[in-house]
Amino acid sequence: MKQYIYRFVVTNALTLFYGFLTLVIFLRNYVRNPFRNPWEQKLRLVPPAPLSDPKYGIHKNIKVNGIKLHYVESGDPSKPLMIFLHGFPEFWYSWRYQILEFKKDYWCIAVDMRGYGDSERVEDVSAYKLNLLIDDIKYLVKELGREKCILVSHDWGGAIANAIRNSYPEIVSALIMLASMSTAASIHEIWNNSKQFLMSWYFFLFRLPWLPEQFVSMNDLEIHDKILLVPGNTYVDKQDVECYKYWFCKPYALTPPINYYRANFDYIANDKYYKDNVPMLVVHAAKDLYINKTVLEAMKKQYEYIETVIVDGVGHALQQHDPDRINKIIRDFLAKNNL
Repeated sequence: MKQYIYRFVVTNALTLFYGFLTLVIFLRNYVRNPFRNPWEQKLRLVPPAPLSDPKYGIHKNIKVNGIKLHYVESGDPSKPLMIFLHGFPEFWYSWRYQILEFKKDYWCIAVDMRGYGDSERVEDVSAYKLNLLIDDIKYLVKELGREKCILVSHDWGGAIANAIRNSYPEIVSALIMLASMSTAASIHEIWNNSKQFLMSWYFFLFRLPWLPEQFVSMNDLEIHDKILLVPGNTYVDKQDVECYKYWFCKPYALTPPINYYRANFDYIANDKYYKDNVPMLVVHAAKDLYINKTVLEAMKKQYEYIETVIVDGVGHALQQHDPDRINKIIRDFLAKNNL
């Protein structure tokens, strides 16, 4: 009971604190340039060319779990099914390098998660509860006519993929999590590790209404420039960033992704130890600004069949910034498990 009260007080205090800091940032920007609108965005009516490049696959829609999901399909449908689940603030395009690499040997399906990209947006915050998100993918596998799949995931997609692995291990041939953590590890590390606590500051801010959307959309969605454009990195260019901004500049496009945080902040994770033999790989980026490497040890305490890798010299968007190395890590893991 004491722990619950402590977390309740701290959570609400920090939510207000980070909300106040955000308002201070808004005020500072206004004082510096009172004649500039920081929320004015470039008009993007035409999709950037890469989004329709046929080398990535065919764009399709499917009705599952009561909503429409958009996905990009590439590869031979007779081969093992590999489903890619993106994180925040992304969409299917974040997997472009993995699609090109694995479509030769797998049937690749890169999903726009519920509320993202060209998938259906639901207004109700409760529509983004974790149990609904995992059922989206469970029913997707079924609608695709398969019993099992390999899940490759990043960030929020990893939390969802991990929950699928826990709830429906029978449909998961293998789980690969990039720059991500299980819900149990996330909760444990946020409340027991001061570094992760500070790295997760936005979890608290994103509980608020309206304000997070304004923060993320500032300066023409500058958040995407900061996350994706790394000096000296040739794998992500300004046209790639425009692909993201094309989708996220649309009216209310940011609310569903942020609702993932609003709907699941108070999620109670299962502390169960999983002995079932679902092969699991967790890849951590050494320069990740949002996830501390201690999460790997926390996850090792949850799973018997788990392999962890730390990739030096790369940050949170590791599958985009160093695709050759990440693809090799994934391929080696799959080969080791005869998949």
